[in-house]
Amino acid sequence: MRYKRITYILFLGLICQFQLNAQSKNWSKAQKNTYWEAESYYIYGDFATALDLFSELTDKDKAFKELDFYIGHCHFQLEDYQNAKSFLKEGSAFNSDAHFYLARIYLMEEQLKEASNSIERFKKMREKDQSTISEVHISIIEKNIITAQYYLSDPEVVNIVNLGSAVNTENDEYVPLLTSDENTLIFTSRRMHEDNLLDPTNRPYEDVYIAKREHGTFKTDASLLNGYVNTPLNDASVGLSADGNRLFLFRTNENLIGGDLYESLFYDSVWTTPVRLPAQINGLNTIERSASISLDGNTLYFSSNRPEGFGGFDIYKVERLPTGDWSLPINLGVNINTAGDEDSPYIHPNGKSLYFSSTRHENMGGFDVFVSEKTENSWTVPQNMRYPTNTTRDDIHFMISANEQHGYYASDKKGGFGRHDLYMIDYLERELRQSVIQARTLVEHSDSAVAADVSVLELEFGEMDGVYLSHPRTGKFIYLVNPNVEYEVLIEAEGFEPFTVIEQFTTEELMQEQKRTYYLQKATIE
Repeated sequence: MRYKRITYILFLGLICQFQLNAQSKNWSKAQKNTYWEAESYYIYGDFATALDLFSELTDKDKAFKELDFYIGHCHFQLEDYQNAKSFLKEGSAFNSDAHFYLARIYLMEEQLKEASNSIERFKKMREKDQSTISEVHISIIEKNIITAQYYLSDPEVVNIVNLGSAVNTENDEYVPLLTSDENTLIFTSRRMHEDNLLDPTNRPYEDVYIAKREHGTFKTDASLLNGYVNTPLNDASVGLSADGNRLFLFRTNENLIGGDLYESLFYDSVWTTPVRLPAQINGLNTIERSASISLDGNTLYFSSNRPEGFGGFDIYKVERLPTGDWSLPINLGVNINTAGDEDSPYIHPNGKSLYFSSTRHENMGGFDVFVSEKTENSWTVPQNMRYPTNTTRDDIHFMISANEQHGYYASDKKGGFGRHDLYMIDYLERELRQSVIQARTLVEHSDSAVAADVSVLELEFGEMDGVYLSHPRTGKFIYLVNPNVEYEVLIEAEGFEPFTVIEQFTTEELMQEQKRTYYLQKATIE
């Protein structure tokens, strides 16, 4: 799901400005009525309808710069930045706020000198009693420009690969979610299909899709997620458990403004009807729009705009209680959350590294991706993921593989198939970190699954590295290892003899997919 921060701050002076200027033009009654109708949609925030109506009047009065500004601002809010730029340049003669929006566009285009010049021009021409742009917003974009200059001058060495035509289309694709083996991709797309409709902005509603990677590439066209996930309105995938069996979704309300988090389970090869998460997570009058669950399933991180937070959207967590219920939500605190927006949390399988996007930490523009490490009682100061993982546009819904060799994200960069495409980032110079081992517990001399408790002990320091449960129907579980480290894997299940094995993997082995099957012997009855 993509998020647009629509500016609704249009106070009484702006409304009066509409009326006085429209009445001063030598228009017919029908043309004035069109203008009033466009004004109403504009103030309400329906920029698509307002743009259509305003555009009907452009040929009637070429000198009417008010129209240029409002049409340019509508294009800006609808993310049509090229058309926005040309109209805003003309409309700046009417409203100096146009220079601020031009600066935003230049920043997104990485034209930093032009962005800086536009901000300086805006500050000189700004009419404080009429401008909807605050000093805070001016300060933010000035800092964005400085940060962008720094990171653009020292890019990280990576290889960015488009996931290809089997995944991407001429429409929007975003929120890539991958299983731990990186072979199953679930994502959100605004593409047309037989049962889809157009939303009020004339774009297809969001649906959830799935694609399979074969021999390193996605070759077969993505398909709608099977089961009961997609509905006639917006359905967006926002979180996936590492084993690929629990999917979290954001569903909008019927008014397409609010929305809540839901959960669907993969059962008998079908995704179940999503169930709304409980009141500890979904507030009554708030929006919760992204989620990530820990490897053990006992901690859920999510974003919410509930009023007790530090700013717009903050990141919270709930923890599983002994009763099986979720705890009350806990704000992650001032090291993570700011007066701006924090969103799209992704908790690494190690349970310690939290990736998220923010508009206020030291960033290059819009949302940037950050990572913070969990300490005993708090979180470390978030670190910017640098360019080109981050750009001067919105960088959100980022996830990274367990070994931190591959990142996945959506971008509207040039050279794609359409609007936003899905990409993989290959981090060429990073050291291999923890990797996922895919394992199963089966009955000896049989393919029958066993539900077992699994403990993984790091032998050198005698430290417990992780505790896992294998799935009762499949026997599957995953665990994490570091290269060249010895681990003792202890497996215990009722009715079976304890099973112990020593495992060690080289760096070269962990660069490839690793699977293990552990066979348990039934206990001898004396």
